[in-house]
Amino acid sequence: MISIHVRRLGLALAAALLLAAGPARVHAEAAPEDIAEIIAEAAQVCRTSGGKAETTAILRSDDLNGDGRADWIADFSKLQCDGAPNPACNDSGCMLQLYYWDGEAGWDLVFEDFVKSYKFSSSGETRTMHVTTSGIPCNKPIEDTCTYIYRLEKEAVDPVQ
Repeated sequence: MISIHVRRLGLALAAALLLAAGPARVHAEAAPEDIAEIIAEAAQVCRTSGGKAETTAILRSDDLNGDGRADWIADFSKLQCDGAPNPACNDSGCMLQLYYWDGEAGWDLVFEDFVKSYKFSSSGETRTMHVTTSGIPCNKPIEDTCTYIYRLEKEAVDPVQ
């Protein structure tokens, strides 16, 4: 399933270009292969457009869903593309992806969107993510913004109604 998202992100990165370890226990010492491939692809798009890519700040681990295992946050706003536009960003924001450990041998992509900003908060055992996007998802002009709250459940990221 993630490989499908790898291809989709490749298209999203190309379209965006044309449009303009933490406290949790870590599963692996290096980024999961599929996530590393997505980051490498973004760096390649940067270099192809004449930029110099720095990707070390994109990926970080955190126990997002409270299961005691590290999950991954891929924040492509952290891609530095000196000399060219960030290929993972457009007028709608920058690509943000969250991956949860599947409990067996890999990670599941549980959230993917272009966002302007995000932050995590906790209340008791409930962890939430607050996301700001361009106005497009809530039928406003692109320069306006929409705000969404998601509950970080054990196996999914669910919108709060």
